[in-house]
Amino acid sequence: MKMNELGLVYFSPTGTTRKVIMETARNIDLKSVSYDLSIHKEKKPNLHFKCNDFVLFGIPVYGGRVPATFLEYFETLKGDNTPAALIATYGCREYEDALLELKNEVESRGFKVIGAGAFPVQHSIVRQIGMSRPNKADLKVIADFGIQLNRKLRNAVDFNNVDIQVPGNNPYKKYGTIPLVPKTDVNLCIECKACAKSCPSGAISMENPKKTDKKKCISCMKCVYSCRKKARYVSNMKLNIAQKKLTKVCKSDKTAEIFM
Repeated sequence: MKMNELGLVYFSPTGTTRKVIMETARNIDLKSVSYDLSIHKEKKPNLHFKCNDFVLFGIPVYGGRVPATFLEYFETLKGDNTPAALIATYGCREYEDALLELKNEVESRGFKVIGAGAFPVQHSIVRQIGMSRPNKADLKVIADFGIQLNRKLRNAVDFNNVDIQVPGNNPYKKYGTIPLVPKTDVNLCIECKACAKSCPSGAISMENPKKTDKKKCISCMKCVYSCRKKARYVSNMKLNIAQKKLTKVCKSDKTAEIFM
């Protein structure tokens, strides 16, 4: 099958999922176009792909599920029996129903999943878990995933008989995120609005960037990482509680799982 171009559709508030999807894409012999859905957009972009395109979908796992904020953009997503591959990154706990949910969502919109991978990475909140992952060994596995996808694209006439199975349960587990809403140190905040501009869920107002809408916040930590003045932070008490809880259930030596 002669392919057209590679679409990269991803959600990566802290940049880790982007790193994984870019390393995968680097090993696929197609010109790529990126659709970074990590910044809140009132007007949803049209995500329409042709039958001879190839699309990589990448998400971080939130509580064993696909981030609800990412799925909001699927209102405009449409394929034409378009081949696709899935990437889920997770903070060394479990990815549970995320890959299955993502597979069902993209296939219901006209895509054919020909490969999937779940990759353990550094936890976005408790950074000691999975420290510095993806590391050199992880990147080699991720690159090989891209090589396998590239080979599959080159050798296939069509993908009608491809049936990729991924783990997960349906109905999915109840959606939820770690309830850690970052606070603002008003003495350090200069109201540059970098946090508001970068917030993927629109939880920070451009008019008053010192405040966060707790109902909209998804605890992705992007505002914390984007604040150059370090005015954005999570309370030490809540962070310590989260660290104790997550340290018990996360294992930093988790290995990638590939489904081809």
